[in-house]
Amino acid sequence: MQAVLQILAAVIAGLAIGYGSLEYTPVAVIGILTGFLLFFIVLKRPETVLIGILILTSSILFEDQMPRISFGVSLHLSDIFLFGMLGLTAIRYLMEKDFTPVRTPLDVPLLIFIGVTIVSTLMAVYQSSVEAEMARRSIRVFSYYLTFFIVTQLVRDRSQLKLLLICILSLAIVVAIAMVAQFMLGSSVQILPGRVEALVTQDATFDDITRILPPGWSTVMISFMAVLCLLAEEKSQWRVSFYLILLLLLGLAIVLTFLRSYWGAMTGVIAFWVCILKSGERSRFFSAVLTLIFVGAIILLVVFGDPESRAARLVYASMDRFATLGEADTFQGADSSLNWRLIENQYAYAAIAAHPLIGLGMGTPYRPLDFRLDYRTADGRVTNGSSFIHNGHLRILIQSGVLGYLSLVWLSGLFLYRGFKFWRAVSHEQMKAVVMGNLLVYLVILISAVANSTFMQWRWTPLLGMIFAVNEVVYRVYLPACEALAADDAK
Repeated sequence: MQAVLQILAAVIAGLAIGYGSLEYTPVAVIGILTGFLLFFIVLKRPETVLIGILILTSSILFEDQMPRISFGVSLHLSDIFLFGMLGLTAIRYLMEKDFTPVRTPLDVPLLIFIGVTIVSTLMAVYQSSVEAEMARRSIRVFSYYLTFFIVTQLVRDRSQLKLLLICILSLAIVVAIAMVAQFMLGSSVQILPGRVEALVTQDATFDDITRILPPGWSTVMISFMAVLCLLAEEKSQWRVSFYLILLLLLGLAIVLTFLRSYWGAMTGVIAFWVCILKSGERSRFFSAVLTLIFVGAIILLVVFGDPESRAARLVYASMDRFATLGEADTFQGADSSLNWRLIENQYAYAAIAAHPLIGLGMGTPYRPLDFRLDYRTADGRVTNGSSFIHNGHLRILIQSGVLGYLSLVWLSGLFLYRGFKFWRAVSHEQMKAVVMGNLLVYLVILISAVANSTFMQWRWTPLLGMIFAVNEVVYRVYLPACEALAADDAK
């Protein structure tokens, strides 16, 4: 009977294609067929759309390069992916009797965080404190935290989770290779979007050293921490060798960002992680690190054979920039980048004190024009950054108030508590490393957010939603005693 139905379906499809070819152009027919094919792929493997979102927001593409669809309101292709998957989740819940919603302890704090922030922003629009277009753009970026619910509701088994993680790592590898290629070409030939510029450290310019910050460096950082954690779990020597190669590539890409706040945070977080490892895990990790140090020493010997080469200059520039984190002058007025942040923070404290409960809303100016921070361009225009602040924690307090910030603290605390409580119980070694990698990278984000507005950056919001959710999916499918976990969640 099943064979008869398949033959009947093939005949009907053939007749439909033939009729469509007579009535419409071949391109239209191919487009319709492709649309149906993609629709069935999405139904079968919804995690592929999540990868599509990351390719569009956190890879080598930039916002200006993203396809858009306009029907009164302009939407990016990634927006359609996001809300389409949320719609698919709702449809499956309504139409499929066996589709049971998955609940996690992170749901409530995340929904409060999103709700308070959006309500505050809509109130700001109503009061004409912020332009509607600016508010819409901010809400769009912020809405990507909803990837959390797409992952928890639609990624239900091990094969889906593995495909999602493999694709994230593959995307990070592509971005890292592109970053290295951009460094080799220099800033005169730009193949990547975002910031590709000469390095400046405490007013010293390294003209031949290119600082590279494509949107996808966030994906590189998450993958770097996961691969690092794999070294403590992996017993296969060939896999360790493969991970070391990946670590060198991803690590070089992170160096090319010259984000010293992240470097410093990563150093401290990795040291903390090594301290909590068991002796066997620590031995495996240090064994791999010794191999890495040996290979690195050989590379450095070759590099310093020509002290004037770009590779040697990169090493000098990296050491010089990292060393500024330990210099007192950096925090006493010698660093213009830090000085900007201190001025911003002073304005932020006053804005938070004036609007403490739910804040000013996203995109609302929190300070007047200040030509220590704003400047005039060559054509006389003023760059107005009065709604932007580098400090991510203060930015949440400004736009979402104490209620929004406390919900973020609640969310962060639960994520970290559950991670450190359950990660050792995960039955799969690689998934255990993924859980710990997500915990470590989030600790890095929390620390470095004193100098970066990570929580509100488009390259990060989809990934933050996903790393929160991935850990929850791992607990659900890889913990040996799921019943005990469910009982713990119910409390």
